[in-house]
Amino acid sequence: MKAACLIPCYNEANRLDTKRYKDIFKDALDIHFYLLNDGSSDDTSRVLREISQDFQNVYVFDFPVNRGKAGVIREAMLQLQKTDYTYLGFLDADFATPFEEFQRLLDIAKHGGQDIVFGSRVKLKGWNISRNPIRHWFSRIVLTVVDTLFRLEIYDTQCGCKLFKRSQIATLFADPFVTKWLFDIEIFIRYSRSVSDSNIKEIPLNTWTEIKGSKLKIGDFLQVPLNILKLYVHYR
Repeated sequence: MKAACLIPCYNEANRLDTKRYKDIFKDALDIHFYLLNDGSSDDTSRVLREISQDFQNVYVFDFPVNRGKAGVIREAMLQLQKTDYTYLGFLDADFATPFEEFQRLLDIAKHGGQDIVFGSRVKLKGWNISRNPIRHWFSRIVLTVVDTLFRLEIYDTQCGCKLFKRSQIATLFADPFVTKWLFDIEIFIRYSRSVSDSNIKEIPLNTWTEIKGSKLKIGDFLQVPLNILKLYVHYR
């Protein structure tokens, strides 16, 4: 089974750990990596090309106009849906979810054959989950509202580590997303309405660490209620 890992990057030139990237590429030659430069205004494109130049399993997609994480992932997924990958997934550029977790989820998907496998930031005893408490509780309130409206029965829709069977890409990504920051929720809504028997698996992560420098601002959080309303109107 072939797999691809998409990593969206926007103005990450000063945050990218180039050594860590190269170590991952070197040790995971069975996975293809697609570094998505989302219309960055800094030197992200140059840094990504320098990181990738020594590896045949790494590709850089340059998008000249910033589309946001939802837009750039959707576009890349659609470009890759005609390939022979079995699974396509995405991971955040700061590796808040370590790449080792992506590999663990990929192994689970390969053995189980699920349509979607995704990480969940559940703070269990003995697990190394480090989250901002305010953002954590805000997220819990949002997801409680979302679950009441859409009955997704998912603990953590927003974790930035997800894998999709290629056969699901057209269903999940063909249409533009209604919201910018809640597109993960839209993915699950679309999936739940396209199948009679759900075949997804939510996996508690062993490690997740919040990294400083997030692109999310206070104003983005204030727009969440409006975005939930947009989802309800569109998908009700």
